[in-house]
Amino acid sequence: MSDPTMAPTEQRLAYDGVTVDFGATRALEDITFAVAPGEIVGLLGHNGAGKSTLFNVTTGVIGATSGGFSIGGTRIDGRLTPREAAQHGVTVIHQEPALAPNMTVLENLFLARPAPRAAERRVLAREALAAVGTDLPLDMPVEALGLGERQLVDIARGMLAGEMKVLLLDEPTAALGRAETDALHALIQSFADRGTAVVYVSHRLPDIMEVCTRIVVLRGGRLVVDGPASDFTPAKLADALVPDLRSLDFTHVAPGAEVAVVETEGGTVRARAGEVVGLFGMAGGEQFDIAAQLAGAASSPQPYELNGEPVRFASPRHAIRRGVFFVPPDRDTEGLIASETAIDNVMLPWFSLGGARGWWVSAKSGADVYAKARAALDIRGPSADAEVSQFSGGNRQKHLLARWLYPAQPTLLILAQPTQGVDVGAKLDIVEATRDAAARGAAVIVASSESDEIASLCDRAYTVLGDRLVAVPRSDTFNADLLTSLLAIAEPARA
Repeated sequence: MSDPTMAPTEQRLAYDGVTVDFGATRALEDITFAVAPGEIVGLLGHNGAGKSTLFNVTTGVIGATSGGFSIGGTRIDGRLTPREAAQHGVTVIHQEPALAPNMTVLENLFLARPAPRAAERRVLAREALAAVGTDLPLDMPVEALGLGERQLVDIARGMLAGEMKVLLLDEPTAALGRAETDALHALIQSFADRGTAVVYVSHRLPDIMEVCTRIVVLRGGRLVVDGPASDFTPAKLADALVPDLRSLDFTHVAPGAEVAVVETEGGTVRARAGEVVGLFGMAGGEQFDIAAQLAGAASSPQPYELNGEPVRFASPRHAIRRGVFFVPPDRDTEGLIASETAIDNVMLPWFSLGGARGWWVSAKSGADVYAKARAALDIRGPSADAEVSQFSGGNRQKHLLARWLYPAQPTLLILAQPTQGVDVGAKLDIVEATRDAAARGAAVIVASSESDEIASLCDRAYTVLGDRLVAVPRSDTFNADLLTSLLAIAEPARA
């Protein structure tokens, strides 16, 4: 663990009272900690904790309201540009690398950077790629590369800017397999061995425990935990991540008949009418595959039981006709049509489905349903005829949920991370609407990689990882139990 009192010249990265306000919302408050050369710090916290905001301050995407930071002993009080941050030795790697897919590896390596003569450029490019352990063809289009290879190109770009003093990793393994993750971790360790300060954000807690030397936890924009990784047991790490918020007080109704029975590699998932069941796992984990299978959104549909009958949905349309509705994890690319009006985004599927199961929506009844949904979910913003893109993120998410709650009563409602990226007020509205759907007889399944999201919505849950499935009953320690169960079943895979 680095000593915050160490001399500035001994710090690779040091934050000093960083505070960030967005209007009346305080995203970060007085963040102070230092990262020494060679440290690998795991930066943890639930959605909205401030992790991305801190990265954005460091890389020049946004400026701090007050406070500052230093890189390699150089004090930064104002806002850097992203190019200046790179010149100071800061490299950031996101889950999806920031590369131009239609350009070659070579072109991406020097994108938006001063380029030397062609021959020298190729020499430098090969040296940078060799430093990250690859010899990718320089003239290959980036779109032909796998995700792990694109991440290597992104890291090599950072090396071309000069000495890599700080490496920031934002969910780098979320979509990687085990072999790619191991290779990335070995590369991270090699950079640390050369003196790079590494800050690693991930929801895959076993990955954090595997490679990090220190754990820092943010909660509600504040630093609440900072200590050596060796001090953390799974239970202690789970306890550190559980927000200091009271569980939402909702009514648990007596569940009815089984609606869905799904056989997975690890066991059986059951959902009954009147209850909300969670599927919890790692970011990009198997819980989302199960959700897609149920909704007919998987490329290889698998059978399951719906109201006692075997079904196999080849498309979402087939599932919708049986009352199986799906809210996908990415509202803007998988759910909503940005250029269409708010009311059309809610009602369009029901216009096209016509009289399936007796559902029929006319223009007038559609307007009535939209008005009902808007009131029930407390949707705020422009009028029904405005493009849905004009609404805030939380209100766009409410439109997507409204599509599957109010034109027709769902039999099985499947929600993938329904409260991700929304503020507390919108989250409460979504929780209330989801619980109301269950109270009216729907079976609800929530897939998420956020334990607090599962805890805020669900009556009980299953933790899913690979071929392991563990039932987690609701209790006073539900949130912590979810995290502990995930870490516990991950231990054999790491051994």
